[in-house]
Amino acid sequence: MNIHHLSKKIIQVIKSMIDEQIIICDIEGIIIASTDPDRVGNYHEGSAEVIKNKEQLIITKELAMKLKGVKTGINLPLFFNKSIIGVIGITGEIDKIKPFGEIVRKMTELLINENYYNEQIEFKHRAVESFLFDLLQSKRINRPLMDRAETLGITLDGKKQVILLSINKESSTIQKEVWQYIKDFIPEKDVLIRWGNNRLLWMHTNSTSKQIKADYLKRIQTDCENNFSIELNIGIGDFAASSDLYHSYEQALTAINYSPDNSGISYHTELQLELCLQDISDQTKKEFIRRTVGDLINNRQLLETLRVFLEEELSHQKTADRLFIHVNTLHYRLSRIQEVTKLDPKRFTDLANLYLAIVFLEEHTIFH
Repeated sequence: MNIHHLSKKIIQVIKSMIDEQIIICDIEGIIIASTDPDRVGNYHEGSAEVIKNKEQLIITKELAMKLKGVKTGINLPLFFNKSIIGVIGITGEIDKIKPFGEIVRKMTELLINENYYNEQIEFKHRAVESFLFDLLQSKRINRPLMDRAETLGITLDGKKQVILLSINKESSTIQKEVWQYIKDFIPEKDVLIRWGNNRLLWMHTNSTSKQIKADYLKRIQTDCENNFSIELNIGIGDFAASSDLYHSYEQALTAINYSPDNSGISYHTELQLELCLQDISDQTKKEFIRRTVGDLINNRQLLETLRVFLEEELSHQKTADRLFIHVNTLHYRLSRIQEVTKLDPKRFTDLANLYLAIVFLEEHTIFH
């Protein structure tokens, strides 16, 4: 354990507890962090004595005159796994600071252990992330992958299902907090990793090949949205063998872009029209948008009205209520939409074109 990268954090935490000056020295007796920046890099002979004897050293005024680079105070050894890794020193009047000495040492060692634990978790997460990435890329199970899976405690037996969870905020902090929260919900054999900047990848194992129930996922979605003030969309791929996991992954990617009931939870097995939409190129979608609702792009009010009207299944009253407008106002806006787009929402073909245009627009985050 090397405390160099952690020393500044320790200083900040301890500084918030006591007003005295603090130093941290490495095993060579060099000050690596201090509340007094001018002392960083200096040799501290008192710490060298602590390292040598593995016990605290109280530096009196008399001793301070004899030792190099020291001030009156107390120096205490820092241990990790029964080995000394450094020294923490508190400067000040002995009688005043002595009661804090053991508390500060214990607090520092707790920070060191916590940091080590978090580093180990992060290291394993990166290893699992790398394994799943290679598994999805290789599209087959070879001996090296099998060995890595065994080392990481990942079972490749049984049918697998990829579930993607997408957070509407690109924040590594929120992503990590959501990841840590959801880990408590998933079965023991399953794997959950951070994937990209705002997604989580969940590899579900189920020998019975039963879909994870929607109400189970809904609970996770609701809890996360309430606890972290986010929107969480979930896409679920079909079951596949480990060697074909990339199929389930691609299906989950498709599903997460389409939610037939606008619940934010979409099973690939339930997609219908959406299966066709996924094969349409981005260029074609952009051209379709231009030809249909292109003249509405800069009128967010009419676009939002059209989107809500479609989501409420053409119910004028429900749409008006949701938009907090009078029904007559809604009729006026629908007339404006028809006037601008030359597409009549009352005609089936025109309505289908408007629906597809809104779907393609939502893919390009117009409403987000």
